[in-house]
This record gives sequence, structure tokens and C-alpha cells, in this order.
Amino acid sequence: MRFLTQIIVNKTDAARRNIRDAYTWHQMLWKSYSGYEEKKRPFLFRIDDMHQNFRVLTLSSTLPENQDWGRWQTKTIAPSFLQHPAYAFQLKANPTMRRCQDRRRLGIYGEKQLHEWFSRKAEQNGFSIINNSLHIGAPMDEIFVRQNRRGKHVGVEFSGAITVSTPSTFKNAFEKGIGTGKSFGFGMLMLQPIQ
Repeated sequence: MRFLTQIIVNKTDAARRNIRDAYTWHQMLWKSYSGYEEKKRPFLFRIDDMHQNFRVLTLSSTLPENQDWGRWQTKTIAPSFLQHPAYAFQLKANPTMRRCQDRRRLGIYGEKQLHEWFSRKAEQNGFSIINNSLHIGAPMDEIFVRQNRRGKHVGVEFSGAITVSTPSTFKNAFEKGIGTGKSFGFGMLMLQPIQ
């Protein structure tokens, strides 16, 4: 069973709480999952800029504890939700590749390389793209501070329509996320069943 939580946070309130980047959001969200502080993260999340507010979505294996910031709404995702043959989807991802010389992870920016990256991820995660429906947003650099050091991820929004080829693998992708940077709000697959 999975839980989808939407949190609407006014930008002024976020600034007052010194929430400045995706890593800070991650730290704030951890507080909703007591007992997991030293364990593996039990949730995926994404942050959307909604003009005066941020919309934070989490997908978790356990019910979160509502905090004293934002407006919280949680609903249960029934197991049958993942039994449809096709979905419209959105995915905010951190597409990367490893450099041969030192195995360092680098962000991908080129449209052709992004298309290839997504096609590989689709195959690895039990689904395929329907009829050239894939839309790739412009890559955006996202800066964060962790342990007093600045870092950068590339964020890319992918959307379109997919068919499920391997249900068990697809279910795992939905629950665990796709790609790297999950602690920074990447990898959460948003789905809407289609006929």
C-alpha cells in the first residue's frame, strides 16, 4: 500500500522557515516519518512552483505525520491503481551519465541524449512510450547546499503516455522512483490511467 500526500506551502512561510532548496525540503519531510531517521528513506517527493505557493507531493510506504506547516492532504493508493495497461505520466528526473575517466556522474542536457536516457529507463522499468508521445522539458540547473557545500543537479520534466510491459518491474519503479537524486525531489513517477 502507498500513500500520496499533497502539501501546499505558502512561499512566505517557506522563506520564514528557511526552506531554500530541495535538500532542505527533504530534511523537513523526514520529520513526518518518525522512527525512520536512521533508516532508508520511506518516501519519494517532488516540488512544484505554483506562483504564490509550493506544492509538495510525497509518495510513501507509511502514513506521514502532518506537521505544523502547510496544508496537508493524504490519500491511499489502492493496489488496483497499478493494474491498468496504459497511463499518462509526468516525471521530474535527474538524468545523468558516468564519465569514463573517473566514473563521475554528469548531468545530461542534449535533447537526443535525454531521449535515449528516457528510452533506456523505460525499458529497464517495465514500460514503453506510446507513439512518439514523449515530451521533454528544458533542462534546468537546481542548486542546493549540503553540509555547507554547494552542489548542482539538472532537472528535466518528462511527460507523455506509456504502456506497461512488465507489471512487477513497473510497480517497483512507481514505488522506488526512477533515476538518481531522489533525496532532492527527483524520480517520482506521476500517473493517470488512460484507456
